[in-house]
Amino acid sequence: MKLNFKALSLALVFISSIGSSTVAFAADDNREADHVALRALRDKVATAISKQDIKGLAFCFAKDFAFTAVNQTVLTNEAQMQEFFDRMFRSSDALVTSLKTEPKADILTRFLDANTGVCYGSSIDTYTMKSGQVVEMNVRWSATVVKENGEWKVALAHAGTDFLNNPVLDGAKAVVKKIGVGAGLGGLLAGGVFGVMIGRCRKAKSA
Repeated sequence: MKLNFKALSLALVFISSIGSSTVAFAADDNREADHVALRALRDKVATAISKQDIKGLAFCFAKDFAFTAVNQTVLTNEAQMQEFFDRMFRSSDALVTSLKTEPKADILTRFLDANTGVCYGSSIDTYTMKSGQVVEMNVRWSATVVKENGEWKVALAHAGTDFLNNPVLDGAKAVVKKIGVGAGLGGLLAGGVFGVMIGRCRKAKSA
C-alpha cells in the first residue's frame, strides 16, 4: 500500500490549523478580565472629559500617545490637553462651556498580541453653548490600547464627525451671526445718536 504523501501533508496542515484556531479561541475566552478593564478605562476617559479633569484624562493615556480631538487637533502630552481644554471652554472667544461624552464600542477589543488591542465605536457628545443652547453631535472614534506596567492605557485615539451635519458648528455660526447683527444694530444706533448730536450743534451755532 503506497502512502499518498501529498494527501497526508494536507491532512496534517488541516489538523494543525484546527489546533491553532482552538488555541486562539481559548486565548480570547481567557481575556474577559481584559475586556472588563478596558470598559472601565473607556468610562474613566468619558468621565474625565465630561468633568474637564485633565489630570484624570492624562492618566488614562500611555507614556507615548497621540489623541486626535474631534476638531482634528492632535494632542501628545498633558500640557497640550490643558491648553486645548482652556481654549475650548474657558477662553474669551470660547463658544462652548461644557461637554458630556457617552462613548460606546461597536466591537469587543481585538487583541493583536498579549499587550495590544484595537477598538472602534460611536459617541453621543452633548455640548452646552455659551448662549445656553444644548446640542448633540454624533461622533465616531477608534483607539489602540496597550498594557503598561500591568494596566491598560490608550496609546492612540481618533475622534471625528460629519462636517456636513454638524449641529455644534451650526450653533456656533448662529451665535456669531447674532453677534454680527447685534454689532450692526449697535453701529446704526450709535451713528443715529451721533447724527442727532451733530444736528443739534449746528442748530445751536446758527441761532
